[in-house]
Formats: sequence, structure tokens, C-alpha cells
Amino acid sequence: MIRNNFLSPAERLKLECCVRIQREDHGVARRANAILLLDDGENCVQIAKFLYLDDDTIRSWYKSYRDGGWEALALDGWKGGKSRMTSDQETVLCDWLQARFCRSTAEIRTYIAAEFGLDSSHSGGSGVEAPCREI
Repeated sequence: MIRNNFLSPAERLKLECCVRIQREDHGVARRANAILLLDDGENCVQIAKFLYLDDDTIRSWYKSYRDGGWEALALDGWKGGKSRMTSDQETVLCDWLQARFCRSTAEIRTYIAAEFGLDSSHSGGSGVEAPCREI
């Protein structure tokens, strides 16, 4: 169980500023918000429900913060993968996406498989790293 009131006033102020600043990265602000809620006495299950996350995610954010402070919390850590699509294929995909509204990633994966012969997992996407950079 995570005990509340573990943040110092300075730590709390830093996290509150992060949550309130509009230009802060959304993911960092969510992690800061979760840490503040833990400090307020909310439990991981409640916070996960509020943020539509898994409670283990909240626990891992807390552990990251406890072990590495603000720097660990602010570090996303997601590196992405190298795209298996060529630059031309990415352009075609971007044009296709801009011309329609896809209700699920399944539609996009089906298109990529049919158009380019690339299979992908549900969670792994198409191996495309931010193909539509200008959007």
C-alpha cells in the first residue's frame, strides 16, 4: 500500500505546476497527476479508473518517481521502432488516412497489409513511426 503525504511541499508544487501548464507533454502531466492523487490518499485502482489505465501502470509510475524523482517521471522512455515502410509508402498511407475517418486501427492494419504486404500486430501497429509528421 502506498501511504499518502509522501511528497515534500517543493515536490508537490513542481508536480502541480506540471499538471496546470497547458504546454506540458500530456503523458508527463498524466503521470504527475497520478502521483499527486496518490499523495492525496487515493489508491492505485481508483486512479487507474479515473485515468482509464491499468492499476499496475499507476504503481510503476509511483515506483519510477520514488526511485528517480521528477526526472524519472518526466522521461517517457518510449523509443518506438524503426519503420518497415519506405518513405513513399508512408506518404501513400498519410494520403489515404487524410481522405477518411478510420474507426479502428484494424482498418489501417488491413489497408497496410493489402497495399504494402506488411503484417502487423494489434499493439505493434505497422512499424510506422509517426508517418504523418505534419499533422
